[in-house]
Formats: sequence, structure tokens, C-alpha cells
Amino acid sequence: MPTFQDDRESLMLDAPQPRHLDLARSLMQDIRDGRFAVGDMLPTEAELCAKWGLSRYAVRQAIQKLCALGLITRQAGVGTTVMADRPQTRYVQSMDSLSDLALYAKGTRLRVNTRRTMEADASLTQLLRCAPGSKWLHLEGVRYGGEAAKEPIALVDIYVDSAYSRLTGLSKTLDKPVYTMIEEQHGIKVTRVEQQIQGLLIEGCQADVLQVKQGSAGLRIVRSYFVRDKVIEVTTGIHPASRFSYSMSFQLTQSGG
Repeated sequence: MPTFQDDRESLMLDAPQPRHLDLARSLMQDIRDGRFAVGDMLPTEAELCAKWGLSRYAVRQAIQKLCALGLITRQAGVGTTVMADRPQTRYVQSMDSLSDLALYAKGTRLRVNTRRTMEADASLTQLLRCAPGSKWLHLEGVRYGGEAAKEPIALVDIYVDSAYSRLTGLSKTLDKPVYTMIEEQHGIKVTRVEQQIQGLLIEGCQADVLQVKQGSAGLRIVRSYFVRDKVIEVTTGIHPASRFSYSMSFQLTQSGG
């Protein structure tokens, strides 16, 4: 179930703290004061271990806390980069089953900016898994975390096969998944959802709308909804990495024997 997390609450500094929290607090203050500006690299783990007399494990705990706050990001072979000078509120989407998509939509709101009927051109046939010239309903909008949230968490495009595009309740603001509207109003049941998650850099007008810096890290999530072997809906969402994270769990079964 999706939950809002203000990760600033996870770093309480009033009570006596383990040494790795002292390090996290010190690094956070250095970032706030500009000693490490946005885009700068933090010292290496080895350098922090030597300076603070901490184990590598303790240093990694401190770094992980700053990552959770959205202040820094780590990249293997590159190092740790400052991403923001203030903690960021993140939206966490937890996904264990198809029903969690409905919970996600209820916990957010999609502001629809464009609604039109279109024909799929060559650039969309692979995404929509259709023939050129096929007709689709296209909704384009911006998703926000909740009623009071002002920062967007995603740019969203929704494509609905024309056979299922006659839908009531498609208002300017949606808090219900379109696939459930299709199921309810057309008497069908989605049998499979395929999902792809891709990393990307958010640039141009997309960065402006999402209120992030040009070249910010992001996630593109593509979901294709099937009734048996037919795609009836495709959604794409572009999420700022500093404001959104995605969680999945897998239940493993033991084979008998």
C-alpha cells in the first residue's frame, strides 16, 4: 500500500545517537552550509573511515540515511554526489499485486491536461503493440501525491484502445485507475499486466513541469494491461528519483521433496 514518508523524521538528533548518526548529522550540516554544494562529490568511504575512526559498515549506514533523505545519490565506480541541500519528501509505491495499483491511484491524484482521440503512428506501434493507424484515447497529465501536495511526482500518459475508450467519469482530476473503469464499464477483466522500469535523465519541458533541475535522475515506468493476449491500455509515467521510490516483494515457495 502506498504511503507518504517524510524521511526527515527518521533522523532524530535530540537523543544520544550512535556514531554513524553523528557522521550523518555532520555531513547533512556541511551540505546545508554549502561546504558540499549540489553536484559536489562527498569524501570516499575510506576517507570518512579514517577521519571519523569508524568502520566501513558504520560509514555506509550514515551514507544510506542521507540517500533516504534525498540529499545524495551513490553510483558504483563514480562515488557519492550531493543532489539537494534540504531533505526531500518522497512518495513510496509498494507493489505486491495488481490491487495495489488501485490503492496507489487512491492515494494520489492525476490532473488531466489533455484528452484526445489519436491514431498510432510508427513511433507508438511498439509501445502500444498495435498496427499503424489504430485508434486510441490518449490522456496526458501530471500526478500529485495527494490533496495538499504541490510538487508533482510524475508525468503520465495513458493510452486506451478505442474499443474501450467510451468511459464515464473521466474528469479533470482522477483518483481511480483507468483500467478499473474499463473493467467496470465494459464488463471485462484484466488478466495480465506487464511492467518495465527504466532509468533516464529528465530534461527540457519535462524537467520544468516536474519542478526539477535539468538532467535530474528519473524513472520511467511503463505498464501494459492485457485481456488475454490483447493490449487494452498502456500507461507511462516519468518520476523524479528524488521524489519517488518503488518497492516490490516476492514470495518464494519451497518445492516439495
